[in-house]
Amino acid sequence: MPDLTANSAPTGEITVLFFGSLALKRGQRKLTVAAEAELTLRQLVSQLGGAQWHSFLLAVNQEQTNDLDRLLHANDEVAMMPPFSGG
Repeated sequence: MPDLTANSAPTGEITVLFFGSLALKRGQRKLTVAAEAELTLRQLVSQLGGAQWHSFLLAVNQEQTNDLDRLLHANDEVAMMPPFSGG
C-alpha cells in the first residue's frame, strides 16, 4: 500500500483496478488505498509506479479522464488500463 501524505488523516478508501498488461505487471487486479486529503490522480499514479509504464488509460468512477489534477475522494474507483482499439 502506498504511503500517502503522512500529515493527513485518512478519510476513507479508494479502490484501484488494474486491467490487461498492467494487472500482469503489478501482479494484482485490485488494490485498496487510504484516501488522503488533497490526493490527486497524479499523486496516486506516481505512488503506484505509473512512471515506469509507457502508456495507459485512466478512469475514475467508470468515466475516462485525462485530468491528472483531479482530486480523489473516499469510495472513488480508479481504473488503470492499457490502450485499446476496436472496430
